[in-house]
Amino acid sequence: MKVTFELLWLIPFLPLLGAILNGALSLGGARSAYGPNRGFVSFIAVLMPGLAFVLTVIAAFKLSGIANVESNPALVQNLWDWMSIKVGGFTLNVQIGLMFDRLTSMMLLFVTGIGTMIHLYSVGYMWEDRGFARFMTYMNLFMFSMIMLVIGDSLPLTFLGWEGVGMCSYLLVGFWHQNNDYNDAARKAFIVNRIGDLGFLLGVFALFMVMNQNGQGSFNYREIASWFNSASNAGIIAGSAGLLSAACILIFVGCTGKSAQIPLVTWLPDAMAGPTPVSALIHAATMVTSGIYLLARLSDVFVHATAPVCFGLTALDIVLVVGCITAAWGAVAGLVQLDIKKALAYSTVSQLGFMFMACGVGAFDVALFHVFTHAFFKATLFLAAGSVIHGLHHEQDMRRMGGLAKLMPITYTWMFCGWWAIIGAPLGSGFFSKDLILERLYEAHFLGPIVGVVAGFVALLTAIYMTRVMYLTFWSPVRHSDEVKGHVKESPATMLIPITVLGFGSLVVGVLWSPVLGIPPHSSFFGVALGSNAFESYLSPVVGSAQKFMHPQAAAHHASNLPLIVAGIGTLLAAVGWLIARFIWSRGHVNSTEKDLVGFAAWWTWGFDRVYHAIVIIPTKVAAWILAWIVDAIIGGIVGLTADVARFLGDGYTSVQRPRLRSSLTLSVAGAVGLVALLLLSGPIAWVVGLAALAVAVIFLLLEFLF
Repeated sequence: MKVTFELLWLIPFLPLLGAILNGALSLGGARSAYGPNRGFVSFIAVLMPGLAFVLTVIAAFKLSGIANVESNPALVQNLWDWMSIKVGGFTLNVQIGLMFDRLTSMMLLFVTGIGTMIHLYSVGYMWEDRGFARFMTYMNLFMFSMIMLVIGDSLPLTFLGWEGVGMCSYLLVGFWHQNNDYNDAARKAFIVNRIGDLGFLLGVFALFMVMNQNGQGSFNYREIASWFNSASNAGIIAGSAGLLSAACILIFVGCTGKSAQIPLVTWLPDAMAGPTPVSALIHAATMVTSGIYLLARLSDVFVHATAPVCFGLTALDIVLVVGCITAAWGAVAGLVQLDIKKALAYSTVSQLGFMFMACGVGAFDVALFHVFTHAFFKATLFLAAGSVIHGLHHEQDMRRMGGLAKLMPITYTWMFCGWWAIIGAPLGSGFFSKDLILERLYEAHFLGPIVGVVAGFVALLTAIYMTRVMYLTFWSPVRHSDEVKGHVKESPATMLIPITVLGFGSLVVGVLWSPVLGIPPHSSFFGVALGSNAFESYLSPVVGSAQKFMHPQAAAHHASNLPLIVAGIGTLLAAVGWLIARFIWSRGHVNSTEKDLVGFAAWWTWGFDRVYHAIVIIPTKVAAWILAWIVDAIIGGIVGLTADVARFLGDGYTSVQRPRLRSSLTLSVAGAVGLVALLLLSGPIAWVVGLAALAVAVIFLLLEFLF
């Protein structure tokens, strides 16, 4: 059921307006924004995404008033016709249309809400930077791009937002462009994402080819879902199984780029080159969640891609395996980082792997729930880490921290909440979402339990490396100089308020799934049902049909004690990880193993870059050298021959040029007469006149050379 809502366009437009206004100030001169207009820049930069959040809340309430839930209720607004393309025997019309259904509302609530908090935080963090107005312009533009990615009603509109966040990440990661290393990181993020984007486009075209076999090809999300859920198209789906699986794999390649999964994983840790608010915005509220969003949005497509792709694995099986490997790789990498932001970056890579694992077993609602909780606790961790860096005068190496729990108590309190949530400790938001992922893995087919065991080990590593961060930063003895210690102080209110809001959210948003504290949903104890499934019910109109198709017997887990068992194991893993980290790093002893740690980190995290160099860069260079040799030998030879002929003719003509007017005039007249005779006259007369003119020219040339 669709209801028109005329104010939808304002949700993406307001951040765009903020980018335009602050961009004009930035172009007008950094000095004007640096002086009295800085407060106005801050006001506009925070107000516009804040108003977008208010409109999102209004739209969410309006959406909740639509009674017909089974038909996936949505607020829509068609703005204008974009393009009209003739495909086969029909015309494809693509509109600039907006759609606000329950998946969109869930995504936009935290994108605009947490995004506004990060903008407020940026005011304090970037206040002294000369490029303040330019930075706020990029941040607003980033918000606009992510909103368009989510609120667009078709794949082309999503792709526009998809490219927009890629462009903004390039601008923000390389914001301090005076540093060449930061520029390299920005270019790396941009190029790696372009590889994934190519897969996205090819996958979309392949998906359109599957649907267009009965003349119903479309890029609109609601029409795509309706087409795949129609029983009349079952024969086409079965007959196009190979092409459909290829389409899903290609789209997933695009997701691996944006969400930093293997093999397109290496750009995200390097993106820490940008200012800390950028890291929080990319890792928590915007860019990296877009891959999960796209899989959930196309869930009806992916569950029908049942043809084996390789080694008997379907498209979703590959999503599951890639997510598992990425989660493990990111956790090990996070364990050996010395830079506090890099440790959190690899944590994001690992947590995204958990989300893809959930998608791989068809638990799209659980994956989105972890997206939601992760947005709160990861934003808290990044903003608190930024507060530490700000308090230590831009020191990021955890070897030179320690003892900050007393020096920065507010920052410490809320980072503790984010840490409590991410390790899966009881009642934290990660406790609910992470345990649900493990539960779904153990309930899945033969690959699920195997991957679930690996995911449990990754959960243990998560508790270890995040507790390591807490010990090296807050709980271990002070390791910074007395001079730095004397200047350490809490961050300004513009930074602490967002950390406080998000840190509190890290503790409480998990109950959206299970209002009964500490009890996961679908639980029973001696036949007594416990908990609820509020988040699952909310997203059911969007992803419910896909999950029912993949798990028609899913209701059986309602009577299982597995959730309680998983919750107990998860709590035990968090406690064990805490104890291991305490035993190793409680005194901050990292110097004795510094050389080995740095060496292993380089080997482990740069391995993919070496693989890329071996299988992509070197073959590309060799092919370029071969092509250059071929071009030089063939094309260059032709060009050289042409040049030699031109030079020979030019030298010959130069030799007959004498400094005598009569020679030049005679040759010109003779040539003109001969040309006119051949063109205008016919028969013997033309030949006689032409030959006579030529004879006159030859005689005069001989006279020139002889006398």
